[in-house]
Amino acid sequence: MIIKTESGSHEFASDTCMARCLSAKKKAGKAMNDQAIAICSSECGKKKTKTSSPLEDGHYDFSMMGHWKDKDFTYELQIKNKDKLITFPFKSSVTNTESFHTLKSVRLQPCKCEELGDEPGISRLFGQFSEPKERSADWFLFEGVTKDTKEVYMPILQGKVEIKHTESTTEFNFDSEKLSGRWLLRKLPNIFDNDFISGLDMQLFWKPELEDNPIKLDNLNTLNSSMFENFEHKTIHSQFQSGVSIASNSKDFVVTIAAEGTWIDKFGVKFTYTRDFISTLFNSMNRQLLEGTIPLGVDKEHDMEDKGKMTSLELLDEPIAHIRGRGFFNGEIGDVNGASIDAELEAAFVPKFQSWFPISGITKRVSLVASPACKVCIFTPEA
Repeated sequence: MIIKTESGSHEFASDTCMARCLSAKKKAGKAMNDQAIAICSSECGKKKTKTSSPLEDGHYDFSMMGHWKDKDFTYELQIKNKDKLITFPFKSSVTNTESFHTLKSVRLQPCKCEELGDEPGISRLFGQFSEPKERSADWFLFEGVTKDTKEVYMPILQGKVEIKHTESTTEFNFDSEKLSGRWLLRKLPNIFDNDFISGLDMQLFWKPELEDNPIKLDNLNTLNSSMFENFEHKTIHSQFQSGVSIASNSKDFVVTIAAEGTWIDKFGVKFTYTRDFISTLFNSMNRQLLEGTIPLGVDKEHDMEDKGKMTSLELLDEPIAHIRGRGFFNGEIGDVNGASIDAELEAAFVPKFQSWFPISGITKRVSLVASPACKVCIFTPEA
């Protein structure tokens, strides 16, 4: 297999990882350039190893704890393994306006557990841990306050779970009132640009689509505009939320603008972004940026008063296809915690997936917002 790029000709033996990787990308419509070779080289250089875990395949009792520390709230999934607990902590995007240090204060403020849903394709949690924590079995349904640090713990639910390991994920099959069916735990590169998750890696815990109606992103890559001719088309005005990082000593910021997968916009409408559409959207936005035909302004809280602009865009492929942008804002930043895209999308509704599939679109501006509604709805990875 010979690939000609800007740096010269590259030859790869047939039936090798590099040849298979490049062939797959070419079939998916990817450009055969130095970037594609670098990505495949990175992918083929990785040795797949079975997911490391202190838990063997089998059936266990589990509990989910709520953990309040000052204004922060964390979900803690606890698996009972003989005389000890294996604990997986997950971050919550819930922002408390007051600190909690007593059981009474927690009971007076019911747990805002919207993230702990059980809806396939939507429910997910994010964690940051190299290895799960170990605890004594006494913590299984612990309810109380730690003596020194005044951290509050309270059980949210309990039940049974079957655990299975694969090369890339750990599979949890839950049997409980709140969590049910198949969930997956997987390590990914950190996609957040703010302090929600720090470090290079993160743990994603999500409930994939049902087995009889799976959304496989690789299969969606083959979709194109002509395939949507028999479906309803509509121009939809949508505002999407995404993580944003703003430099503390300036008004410059970096934001993830769009990512491959399933998004829920601020109005609760479900959209599925294919890898091809991410590329289409990037090309469209890049033309806007370079040609100045439609400015990519930056406002705050959708007030439509642009006090800044997007300055550059890049199309990235890992861990999923996504667009990252840089910009500046000359107004008061204040309590901004995220960003929201203001866009008009030409989309087709596909009943099989109960989702709108954008085909083309115009992004009008990026808005800086205090309460990004979709912090845990950035993407749906392939199950």
